[in-house]
Amino acid sequence: MPLALLASASGARTFSGVAAVSGRRPPRLFAAGELIYDKVPSVPSRVAPRLIVGRVAAGALIGTIVANRTGRSRTGSAILGGLIAFAGAHLTYRMRRALSERIPAFAAALVEDALVVGAATAGAVLLHSED
Repeated sequence: MPLALLASASGARTFSGVAAVSGRRPPRLFAAGELIYDKVPSVPSRVAPRLIVGRVAAGALIGTIVANRTGRSRTGSAILGGLIAFAGAHLTYRMRRALSERIPAFAAALVEDALVVGAATAGAVLLHSED
């Protein structure tokens, strides 16, 4: 479960999962900056090929971190984390577009942020409880 939550959060916001498990200042600053930058109307789509690569890489990194802490296969967890991040990017992109048809775009972005931060936080707490 921690892998699914953390990698899906990174699919929506690249640095969110890494920041949740790192506890270090730079990833948290990047995650906060990404939450802010995401609201700029000219930001390219997260599912664009050149951007989704970073999200998949973040998911794979999360998979490796989770594997190291839980004793699971690093390779398998990295692959699974990348796949979850890929799916998470597409699902949250579609969710936000659908929400934006019903509520203002900025409000839809804030709803998405709440889900992402919640998933990342819950994943980190669950991972910590498995240590």
